Amino acid sequence: MNFNFKMIISLILLLFIFNGCAPVFNEFQGADLVGEKNTQVTPYMSTSKLGSDSEDGDLTDGDLQDNLGIRIAYGFNKTKDIHLKIEKIDGEGGLIEGSIFSLGIKTFLYADDIKKHRVSWYLPISFATRSIQNIDGLDMDGGEDSQSYFILEPTIIASSNIYKNYDINYSAKYIAKIGGDELGDDINNYGVALNFSTSIPLFKVFTLIPEYGIVYWDDDNFTHFGFGLNFDLSNPDN
Repeated sequence: MNFNFKMIISLILLLFIFNGCAPVFNEFQGADLVGEKNTQVTPYMSTSKLGSDSEDGDLTDGDLQDNLGIRIAYGFNKTKDIHLKIEKIDGEGGLIEGSIFSLGIKTFLYADDIKKHRVSWYLPISFATRSIQNIDGLDMDGGEDSQSYFILEPTIIASSNIYKNYDINYSAKYIAKIGGDELGDDINNYGVALNFSTSIPLFKVFTLIPEYGIVYWDDDNFTHFGFGLNFDLSNPDN
């Protein structure tokens, strides 16, 4: 009786975690390119929550997962950057783990005469995995404990200068699953995300980027808040 009760509770918890696992949609970057043959590195961390007005929003008001990652941007030429992103995901309670590997091209689109407003186009393709840790009393064999899938994320990123080197950044992202394991009804095929951040120069080569974002995913929405620290490794002679 105790065993059956524990297994039922575990199943309910497992169902909630799969339904509440937030998609990853952060940016931690502005519209500017890094410049030809230049490099910038941005480690970051954030926490995701289920929106209170989501279909399942009454189930929890706590954190769903923590994200820790790094973005590396290299200037391919004057109008294009190559971006590599690696991110680790830890679900609340340690029952879910995940990772994301992303590779994308960022292209400069527009700047006004004084470069107060700038716009870029960013197109990453991401490979994501997630797995559930074994729960006592549950048979996790048969490949049901892990999934992997590919995601296409076309994104528009804009930046506006507000004072000296201080910028506000805002982006709109369409997230589409384009291949991989079937994840069932808990993961839909697409979503739309909005991110807002500020770029705060700290020293000559460091910029702090606090960011808030929200993604609309079928009947649910998820939010995230975090910080990135951009480190400019650019060659001053370039």
